[in-house]
Amino acid sequence: MNLAAYDGILFDLDDTLMDHTGASIKGLDSWCEELGLPTGQYERWAEIEHKWVSRYERGDLSHPQQRRERAKEFTGQLHLSDEEATELYAGFIRGYQAHWAAFQNAIPTIHSALDAGKKVGILTNGARDMQEGKVRAGNLVIDGVELIPLVEYDAPKPRPRAYSLGCEKIGTSPQRTALIGDNWLNDVEGARQAGLTGVYFYQSLSHQPKPQPADREVISSLSQLVFRA
Repeated sequence: MNLAAYDGILFDLDDTLMDHTGASIKGLDSWCEELGLPTGQYERWAEIEHKWVSRYERGDLSHPQQRRERAKEFTGQLHLSDEEATELYAGFIRGYQAHWAAFQNAIPTIHSALDAGKKVGILTNGARDMQEGKVRAGNLVIDGVELIPLVEYDAPKPRPRAYSLGCEKIGTSPQRTALIGDNWLNDVEGARQAGLTGVYFYQSLSHQPKPQPADREVISSLSQLVFRA
């Protein structure tokens, strides 16, 4: 897909530049082993994650709260205090962090966009400390790339403010900015409603609806992105 006409390129981070699903599967198994629980429960974890992260994105609860609720529901320990639930969730994070890795084409794709003179940012719903750790682990700390952790602004995707903020941070207009991501609602539909071009990175992941025949802005690999005419 040719994005030469755009001044700004925004990338989602999890499951777009970084292999969030792969790290989650391995990290969850490590955590379950620590807790004496059966491994191979990623599908259940993903459903719980979607439930509570969606509530955070709607503004029903805070980012730390959604983390605590995920840990409590997954383990069945609904009685835990906030402090205890935070400590429990930290066990998952330790395993998750140990398996952080960027997708093979992430670094060359970013450099290709920068070499073509594009303004580049990473627009993520995650918290800064977590997402900074990921970009370091994936060797994605690259001069000219702005990390934009939306938790800091209480404006997660798909809220309209998320997209205007992303454009402001890299200095481009919505109409001249493309957002590439794996989440149909957050990275494609929400972006389009805000005036950006949303490019769907479809990988047949469990949370991804199949693209429709009319959807032309669809890729299956970052290597399909072209930034020069």
